[in-house]
Amino acid sequence: MVVGILALQGDYSLHSKILDDNNVENILVRDPRQLNSVNGLIIPGGESTVILKLLNKFNFIPALDDFSKKKFIYGTCAGAIIMSSRANYEMKTLDYIKIESCRNFWGSQINSFIDNVNINFIDKPFKGYFIRAPKFKILDKKLDVLALYKDNPVLIRNNRHLVSSFHPEMTCDFSIHNYFIGMIKNEI
Repeated sequence: MVVGILALQGDYSLHSKILDDNNVENILVRDPRQLNSVNGLIIPGGESTVILKLLNKFNFIPALDDFSKKKFIYGTCAGAIIMSSRANYEMKTLDYIKIESCRNFWGSQINSFIDNVNINFIDKPFKGYFIRAPKFKILDKKLDVLALYKDNPVLIRNNRHLVSSFHPEMTCDFSIHNYFIGMIKNEI
């Protein structure tokens, strides 16, 4: 099993590091053809409009659309916004998970914070790094909400896709990445 990490912009190196630290084979994906060699893909946090422009510039969208129907994608923060059905500003999102994203819901960069998040598959609170984090509005009752923060869903999944408004790659806690890997392994 190989996990790809979209490496066009954002914090992709931290995702690679946490996977490396836990002996999970991974590659940095900079060309759409590389999607053929991975079982799952992480779209990292960063700047959602920049990542989308780069996806279009490097003709990733058709390959990603095809990939999303067969394989697994995990989007953190900006990656989650990109995967949303829609966002609260002018942006054509990918529509891989039926949520609406409200960008920078908890404030700008200066308002970033760390707080405990209770996740339904982890016994102890998870340290959530919220950096210009989006709020999600559920658009499909079939989605699984795996964590709430102040009554707001912050970790959500459907059959093939997982999104978080916080950054688990900034911790040493492998729980959420491991959950995503479990989603992949259940299909291979």
